[in-house]
Amino acid sequence: MKKILFYTHNIFTKENPVGYRIQQYFPYLEERGFKVSLLTTKADLGTLLRTASRSDVVVVQRVLLSPMKLSLLKMFAKKMVYDFDDAVMYGRKGESATRRNRFAAIVRASKAVLCGNSFLMEEAGRYRDSGIHYMPTTVDINEYPVKVHEERRTFVVGWIGTSSTLRYLDGIRDLILSITDREGIEFRVIADRPFGVEKRGITFQRWNKEREKEMLLDFDMGIMPAADDTWSRGKCGLKLIQYMAMGLPSVTNPVGVSKEIVADGVNGFLRTDPVGWDEAIRALTSDVALRRRIGAAARQTAVERYSLQTWGKRFARIVDSL
Repeated sequence: MKKILFYTHNIFTKENPVGYRIQQYFPYLEERGFKVSLLTTKADLGTLLRTASRSDVVVVQRVLLSPMKLSLLKMFAKKMVYDFDDAVMYGRKGESATRRNRFAAIVRASKAVLCGNSFLMEEAGRYRDSGIHYMPTTVDINEYPVKVHEERRTFVVGWIGTSSTLRYLDGIRDLILSITDREGIEFRVIADRPFGVEKRGITFQRWNKEREKEMLLDFDMGIMPAADDTWSRGKCGLKLIQYMAMGLPSVTNPVGVSKEIVADGVNGFLRTDPVGWDEAIRALTSDVALRRRIGAAARQTAVERYSLQTWGKRFARIVDSL
């Protein structure tokens, strides 16, 4: 039996023991005869190298290894794959020589590089000419029920994310305060902590893995504000894809992957400033037929372009062909 090892950051918690781009691929790999194992950066070096030496493929997910650790892993791993879905070569604070050098080294050392969007593919392409594959963030489309849009007393504008991304809401704070001044509009945050603004019309639900889809289904639309910076251009749009899988219309900034995912006015809205955001939200609030049309197109986009059922098979096929 073939063996494959995933090595990733220690991102798993009791509340969320499964990561996108990792465990979701396991069934597809097992179908192709792989026995899958997983280690995080909590594992000691000896355990990593022993497990790597017994594996046919080692998938390093987002980790930028030190020169020494990468050199040792290259010695023990038969084949390496690098998979990433963030601008890891830059980091949140911008250009970093250390990150850049580590990124270049692991891209060159890998048999294949799997990139979450076109910007990340371009970055990987600076260090190799072949073996670079587009691998978007995906969702199991069968797990997402489709919203039935109806006239409701309260129209819910929703955002889902983590405390690390709540900062993006600060950029539209005035808009949030403005729309919740209107009768019949609620702004709802699903996260691990509240937005930090206490006001009538702004509500918070603590994220729960088992209830995530149920909570999303109560949105009437979703939003994903994004900054026009390098770190944001590396993002792969999970929030948008989740909204779309539920058949929800959404509004986002025309930054990075958002321009790849959203066709303005077809399956969502791309808006650059608060006035444009407000216009889109007003249109969706007042027109249930528009919500149905945009929502249906959004769901179709998620099924056709961001379904785990398609990309899980492709991931396994790429790895198996190395």
